[in-house]
Amino acid sequence: KDLFATFVSDKLQAAIPRHLRSSDNTWFGFSKRSRIIAVSKDLNDQDQITRFENLADERWRGRICSRPGSHVYNRALTSSIIAANGESAAKAWAQGLVANFARSPRGNDRAQIKAIFSGECSITIVNHYYYGKLFNSSSSEERQWAKSVNIIIPNQAKNDRGAHINISGGGIAKHSKNRDEAENFLEFLISEEAQKLYASVNYEYPVISDIELPATLKAWGKFKEDNLPIEKLADSYLEAQMIIDQVGW
Repeated sequence: KDLFATFVSDKLQAAIPRHLRSSDNTWFGFSKRSRIIAVSKDLNDQDQITRFENLADERWRGRICSRPGSHVYNRALTSSIIAANGESAAKAWAQGLVANFARSPRGNDRAQIKAIFSGECSITIVNHYYYGKLFNSSSSEERQWAKSVNIIIPNQAKNDRGAHINISGGGIAKHSKNRDEAENFLEFLISEEAQKLYASVNYEYPVISDIELPATLKAWGKFKEDNLPIEKLADSYLEAQMIIDQVGW
């Protein structure tokens, strides 16, 4: 919507990988979120789930819970599948996914893990940091939800594209009256202090690779990320939403 000002910053360009920022220097990714698969610890044959594409397999009929597909997390995931496999294959995947739902889409990511704990379903898709928040919650009930699932980081085979990545990010409003302060703030967000906060407070992955991770993220180890430019997710935004509407997600 042409709301951001251009900000050419040597610091941001040097620190933030090209695929996590805009090509026109109007916005920048400051942390990474991975869409992952959570499965019940009691689910049989869970080793057969290694890719997002596997969730359309009819063996999982009546086993999957999901938040609505039109939410930006799932729309971006669908866009990534369009980019990887083409629009027709993405629609077939979404149809198979919806056919496997245990209930109509509802709730947020936390609610999906709770639904597995409650026995309503056995498989769901969540952003990784929600699991981190539940696992480390001050609520014993929420910690129990987290303990009921195993986490699968999908699409990790040698010849596969890697886990779907999205970002939290920022830019400067085109008509900002505090331009100098805004520029300083954006550059602060790639400092070691700020990057550690993203990791330790919200369990997001820093965009700076040598930042020490909290134990929850360390336990998952390193994994392959999809390096699809974030801008490409927007290229198929309308097609992704159309698929979501057509299949009733």
